[in-house]
Amino acid sequence: MKVTLRDSQPPIWRRILVRSDITLAKLHRILQCVMGWEDSHLHEFVIQGRRYGVSNEDHVGPCETKDERKYKLGDTVSAEGSQFAYNYDFGDYWQHVLVIEKVIPRQEDVRYPACLTGARACPPEDVGGIPGYENFLEAIAHSDHPEHVERLEWIGGEFTPEAFDLDAINRQLQKKFRSVKKTATMPVSPQPNAATDQAPEGASLVRSFLTASGAPPKDRKRIRPDEKVPLELDDRERELILEHSFADEELTGRMRIMPGPNEPPVYRFTLDDLDELAGYVAAEANHAKDKKLQKEWFRLYERIAVVLESYTDEDD
Repeated sequence: MKVTLRDSQPPIWRRILVRSDITLAKLHRILQCVMGWEDSHLHEFVIQGRRYGVSNEDHVGPCETKDERKYKLGDTVSAEGSQFAYNYDFGDYWQHVLVIEKVIPRQEDVRYPACLTGARACPPEDVGGIPGYENFLEAIAHSDHPEHVERLEWIGGEFTPEAFDLDAINRQLQKKFRSVKKTATMPVSPQPNAATDQAPEGASLVRSFLTASGAPPKDRKRIRPDEKVPLELDDRERELILEHSFADEELTGRMRIMPGPNEPPVYRFTLDDLDELAGYVAAEANHAKDKKLQKEWFRLYERIAVVLESYTDEDD
């Protein structure tokens, strides 16, 4: 799939590899990561005239937004050459053109999702859309521009519009999304800007992920792909997930069953399901405005990450 920021000149684009069975909600999180956005604004997909995003249940009609958690990519768009839109930040209104370039069989030795190539850095958040970004670049490029100093201070001292770090993007994808082939991942709290972390120079993705974990791969318990692992959640953690996240009912339904007397509040997930849950928790941590609430989300995310690190279904 090729993703291009509409009206960007020279084009800002990414070519990515994703599975067709992911939900549009997960595709949204992947796009945020590969482009370098901070996921701090609203978004929507527009596919054949229909809108998908965070559903507004109070609005029904021609402008109704369908719940992106309930629709899979392959069920909404699948043919090679198909084109649809992903819009982010309804103020700056960043429009992305998505094109399905090729549909290929799933490959067991390939990690999903992945960024294959691309060009140029993501614009800063809240810069004012394409016109504002062009003015911003003009200001920082010329020391005699009246907004030169102000704009450089605003961006933190420097900005390189031609920058594109493929290794860093793929490293972030592997931190945020466990792939078909499981590897150890570091339990770190999600950072506001996913595009700033640097991958180890010259190191392959596989080596960097295998060495990132505090526990060596041989110490992780090997399980079958369909086997479930336990996650203990207290009442507050259950409340956060059930009442304050956008996690799918398919993931959260089991949490609505209260444990019996003297039974620990343990819920069982496959590694793929637990990874999906971790993604929703990470998104809430990034969005939380209240510092105390944000810390709660971070702690929950870290606990889930520790469980994910303890198991593997990867073949030797």
